[in-house]
Amino acid sequence: MKADRLLLVYPKLGMSGSLVRHLPLSLLYVAIDSLKAGLAVDLVDVRLNPDEWRERIRQKMSDRTLLVGVSVLTGSPIINAMDISRWLKKTWPQVKVVWGGPHATFNAAEILDEPSVDFVVSGYGSQPLAELARHLRGDEGAPPLDEIAGLSFRRQGKVLSVPARPAFEMVDYRDIPYHLIEGDLDKYGQLDSGQRIFPIYSAMGCPYNCAFCSSPAQYRPIKKKYHPLATEEVVNHIQYVHERYRADYIYFIDDDSFVQLDHVERIIDEINRRGIRIGLGFRGARVNELMKMSDEFLNKLAKAGTDIMHIGAESGSQRILDLINKNCTVEDIIAVNRKMARHPEIKTAYNWVVGLPSETMADLRQTQKLMLRLIADNPSALIFIPNKFRPLPGTELYELALRYGYQKPGSLAQWADTEAEGNYQAPWYTAEQAAAINMMQVCSYFIDDKIFKVKVGNNWKFRLLKLAAGLYGPLAKARLRQGFHGLLIEDTIFRWVSGHYRA
Repeated sequence: MKADRLLLVYPKLGMSGSLVRHLPLSLLYVAIDSLKAGLAVDLVDVRLNPDEWRERIRQKMSDRTLLVGVSVLTGSPIINAMDISRWLKKTWPQVKVVWGGPHATFNAAEILDEPSVDFVVSGYGSQPLAELARHLRGDEGAPPLDEIAGLSFRRQGKVLSVPARPAFEMVDYRDIPYHLIEGDLDKYGQLDSGQRIFPIYSAMGCPYNCAFCSSPAQYRPIKKKYHPLATEEVVNHIQYVHERYRADYIYFIDDDSFVQLDHVERIIDEINRRGIRIGLGFRGARVNELMKMSDEFLNKLAKAGTDIMHIGAESGSQRILDLINKNCTVEDIIAVNRKMARHPEIKTAYNWVVGLPSETMADLRQTQKLMLRLIADNPSALIFIPNKFRPLPGTELYELALRYGYQKPGSLAQWADTEAEGNYQAPWYTAEQAAAINMMQVCSYFIDDKIFKVKVGNNWKFRLLKLAAGLYGPLAKARLRQGFHGLLIEDTIFRWVSGHYRA
């Protein structure tokens, strides 16, 4: 019988993945063209049963399985992805294994040093995966490997890579195969809140050039860097998942939703016109964009159901803000936060990046002070854990990192240790900086009382977190206020818990 089935696998994540578990949208998108080509697609999300992944995958495998695709993020997911790939190759040596996802987009050649991986897809993967499957199946008219955009593979001991297609992957929401996860919808969400959250796009791309971000590198070959989707298409998508799958919360996962304020306003107006009662959250917002938002605009967002906006504050040091091209000042961040304080229905969740090349202890102290200032000025402000800067090839800061002694990981196992929230230390860290960053990461969980501000479950895990926040919160604020990073016993506990979720 001819092999005509694909299995797509989403590996388990670290500690943050145990708290936030959104739909595996990357797998749903990558399945679209394969389904259109007449291939059958199965899906295993290891996050749902992290200790039973072998049995879950075994149940989906058959003599008709042509290939297994694994979507891989940089950091701890690589460990589980390697375990999965090696086990697959040992158990079903005839089945091809292909990696895709963010890590594959920038590290294809290195991934193929791993014998259990046969192919790598960089960039958008739906069409390349379908073409690869058709090639492996021997379909008439299927393209040869060296004509499949974004594909990397071995030939005569060498790795060959085909450039990715210089265009966004435009998807009709009606083609997204939600049926692949329909039976597991209640297992997805965040913080065990019980909300049925659907992540969707309202725009593709990003026109900005943040020096630490991989998006400018990924979108560099694309002529038009930002493409807002049509209002009707976005709201039709919202209405569809609301009515068909009982979605009660939409999380816009755009790189940046607010490049054009009128784009978001038209979506909000149409949601209101149709009377769709649903919660809204926005992952991408910049300080320079919030400066343009009027109180009337923010009132409209709140009235439509918006309860959170993620804002890239990144640093409290003006020198660092200039280094990473944030196009704003520290005073702008403070002013925007005060504006948002007038709209307490919308929680402002601030993102940070620390441990950049050339960053000093003085820069870190300014960031610590800004975190506390934002909380003091805005009771609805949330301080997200600072991400440790990881040099990504193609980014503006990558060359600077090389000058500061950075050496690219030489193996997948080394890449797995470069966790943005983990114990990774860049070569330019001093011992004092490393300790200060660890302190900031631990304290950020507790300094803003976030566990009491956001909707969470009432199970033992969150009752314990609330108790810990009540007891440790004052000490966390005091540590940050004084910049005291000595005797950080709580960091040991934090690393142990993180390691537990990575295991």
